[in-house]
Amino acid sequence: MVKHMSEIQVTPIRQPKWSSVHSHIRGLGLDPKGRAKPVADGMIGQVEAREAAGIIVELVRQGRLGGKGVLMVGPSGTGKTAIAVAMARELGEDTPFVAVNGAEVLAAENKTAFLMQAFRRAVGIRIRETREVVTGVVTELKYIKKTSPFYPYPVLGGARISLETKDDSATFTVGPEVAQQLQALGVRKGDVIMIDVETGDVRRLGRVREKAEKVFDIDVTQEVEVPSGKLTAPRPKGRGICAHWGLPITSQGPHGRGITARTAQAPPSAPGRRGLIAC
Repeated sequence: MVKHMSEIQVTPIRQPKWSSVHSHIRGLGLDPKGRAKPVADGMIGQVEAREAAGIIVELVRQGRLGGKGVLMVGPSGTGKTAIAVAMARELGEDTPFVAVNGAEVLAAENKTAFLMQAFRRAVGIRIRETREVVTGVVTELKYIKKTSPFYPYPVLGGARISLETKDDSATFTVGPEVAQQLQALGVRKGDVIMIDVETGDVRRLGRVREKAEKVFDIDVTQEVEVPSGKLTAPRPKGRGICAHWGLPITSQGPHGRGITARTAQAPPSAPGRRGLIAC
């Protein structure tokens, strides 16, 4: 039996999705005046510490904290690592985060090399470039299935998606690679997405509540406005890569997003306490 290469369905390898105990944290939960809300962005309690962390984040944004670090000390389970992750989220999704336990440093054969590698992993490079992208709110999405003589079940052959902005609307037919990303992201009617025309990368920006087919009282998806302008237009796009691995920061693992951090054991005189060094 002769198999034709054009009839063989090749499925790209899917990258694993990492999660951690702090994956629900989206920020420090502060209002525009820098005051901590009781419950917001996955944070609760530690009002004074969160407000102090907000001041530190603002100093970092202004470039006034270069070459300095922040030491947070407290008993286990008081939220030191959670606050560090929240600071990272405030600084941007492509801010690298590296968490190292003090026991790992003590157990390392070459402690200097171990720490140097950790700090290299914590160095992120932000690249900004202008790319041709399609941005709009999804008004209709239909997946295209096709059959193959070498596979008993229908396979994903692409998708037909209708997008619109305040000033433009159009319908696009995308290939199976883009359709798989739409499925993986759970894109549905009412979502605002951005598709890179050159690479086919898909990013979900949020959801327009008025356009959504189904609305939930509690939802983790951020509500956004309907985009304006043309659907296809050159837009500035940024991406972050790790200086150590040369890979996108979001693919490094459970701590692929966040701020540079190291968990250190406290001195023997303070049993049960440990500090978090964030820089």
